[in-house]
Amino acid sequence: MRPAGQTRTTLRYRVSEPALAGLTAGAVVVPAPLFAAAVAVDAWTAGLVGLAAAVGVALHAALSAANDDDGGLSTADDPIRRASFAGGGAFLSGGLPALVVLSGLGGYFLAIGVVAAELTVVAALRVRLVGRDVVEATVRVVLGGALAAAVGAGVGSLAGL
Repeated sequence: MRPAGQTRTTLRYRVSEPALAGLTAGAVVVPAPLFAAAVAVDAWTAGLVGLAAAVGVALHAALSAANDDDGGLSTADDPIRRASFAGGGAFLSGGLPALVVLSGLGGYFLAIGVVAAELTVVAALRVRLVGRDVVEATVRVVLGGALAAAVGAGVGSLAGL
C-alpha cells in the first residue's frame, strides 16, 4: 500500500529505478574483477577484490543517483533517498557473490550460480517494474553480466603467463 499522496510514478522514480540501477550495476560490474582474481589467485584474495569492487560500484551508483535527482524526477528533491537505494542495491548484488567466494562455501561454481540468479532477477525486475520487453531485458542484463564474468576469468587466466 502506498502512503497518501504518492503515485506509482513517484514511487518508481524514488525507489524502483534507483534500486534497479544499483542492482544492475553490481550484478554486471563486480563479476569481472571477482572472477579475474578467482582464476589468478586464491579464494580469500578474490573475495576481497570482489568486496572492494562492490564498495566501489556502490559508491559510484549512489553518487550518480544523487546527482541525477534535482527534484524534477522524484518530486521530492531527495537525492539521499535515491542514493541509498542505488548504492544499497549495487552493494547487495555485487557483494553477495564476493561473500560466497570469500566464505569458501561452494567456491566459484556457487558464485557463478549466484551471479546468474542475480542477473535473472534483475532482468525480471526490469520487465516488471520498468516495462521492458522480456527479450530486450534478458539480452541487456544477462548477456552483459555473462560477458563481464567471462572477460574477467579470461584476464585472470593471463596471470600465469
